[in-house]
Amino acid sequence: MANYLKATDFAAKDALLSGDPNKIVKGTEIDDEFDAIQTAVNSKANIASPAFTGTPTAPTAAAGTNTTQVATTAFVTTATDNISTLSAFTIEEVGTDLLFKYNGTAVAKLSSAGSFSTVDNVTAYDTL
Repeated sequence: MANYLKATDFAAKDALLSGDPNKIVKGTEIDDEFDAIQTAVNSKANIASPAFTGTPTAPTAAAGTNTTQVATTAFVTTATDNISTLSAFTIEEVGTDLLFKYNGTAVAKLSSAGSFSTVDNVTAYDTL
């Protein structure tokens, strides 16, 4: 909404002496005030589907927030960066076992017997 500044100080007129011509409230002063108020109201954003101008800003939500809160470009960038990090994980079938890799390096193994273990000797699994 545009900034509204009062053009006439009507309260100051009350302090003027009786008979002072400036004490009288003129129709043009009232019209000017209403016009200024109308201009300010016309430039406000509607509650439903407001149309913003310039570059609106908002607080950035914490990573992982899942609400109806507005998502800023910073929040979305962090979320998409996290997705690209997750894509570095792969699962490879080695015989009857599953090998979990991060950026091509084995980090864990799920054996066909159902046991899950971290990979202590990574280089031994790199060649599988």
